Amino acid sequence: MRRFVVAVLATLLVTTGCGSTAPQQQPGAAPEVAVFTVTGGKRTSGPDRVEVAAGRTVTIQVTTDAPDELHVHGYDRTADVMAGQPASVTFTADIPGVFEVELHHSGAALTELRVTA
Repeated sequence: MRRFVVAVLATLLVTTGCGSTAPQQQPGAAPEVAVFTVTGGKRTSGPDRVEVAAGRTVTIQVTTDAPDELHVHGYDRTADVMAGQPASVTFTADIPGVFEVELHHSGAALTELRVTA
């Protein structure tokens, strides 16, 4: 079972990491998940860029040390963030392009979401 999971993860990394057009996400497939931490109004962990193929489900999760609002531009997805508790937005990335993901109150830029057609 462990080899199967490793093989699936490796396949996902190859198909989403190289920017090729990937097939639509299969029902039951795990979403792309990007996890961030913000301390003192600055991102302290998480990737600079999140790249996904159009049609994939994406989850952006953030934990901060102060209340804030998570916002994914272009998709207009938001989530209230309470200090010390993870908050997330999950959506289907169906609009190709490059979108900023930020915290509104602190102005902290979390990442750049790139959705490839």
